Amino acid sequence: MPLQIDLPPGFSGMPVGSDDRMNRRHAWMVAENTAAGAGKSVEEFGSYLMALVPTMQANGIRVFGKFAVGTRKGDVATLTLGVAQWPDTAPGSREALVAALAAEYRGRHKRAVVQPVRLPIGPAIVAISGGEFHLPERDVRTQIKAEYQIPLPDGRSVVILSVVAESEDAWPAVAEVTAKVAWSLRSEEPS
Repeated sequence: MPLQIDLPPGFSGMPVGSDDRMNRRHAWMVAENTAAGAGKSVEEFGSYLMALVPTMQANGIRVFGKFAVGTRKGDVATLTLGVAQWPDTAPGSREALVAALAAEYRGRHKRAVVQPVRLPIGPAIVAISGGEFHLPERDVRTQIKAEYQIPLPDGRSVVILSVVAESEDAWPAVAEVTAKVAWSLRSEEPS
């Protein structure tokens, strides 16, 4: 099912598809715009992006990138949008699928706030969570995440929209931006 979304202002990222030539073109466009800021050459940064493409494809990721969020300079969020298939026999209705998604999410994220919502495209869950991300050498980073899981009308596909930031101060902005993107999700009508 072809989908469209409205990305946040200042979003810098790339769509990921099955056409490697298009993926390469998108990666190089992103690299041309962001490599200098990352202290890398366009070729090096582009090759990093292309190295991620097979893993993103395997995990159903369709769009990923970063954008400024919050009021403090340097607060950046990462947006990932993917499409997953329900692994087993899907429940009979989209509402039942939302209930199953919420139960599964609560089971994995005990402290998350999870609730059903109704978006223009249909029923979904929204989850807000926070925690710590542990890196090597005792580097611990705060992580604030807003996630929407949106069953599509086919009854088997679920859009997963996740926005993550490292700033606790940015969480209201993360929640607001994620909601705007989720509410913009629509099917692409053929001309």
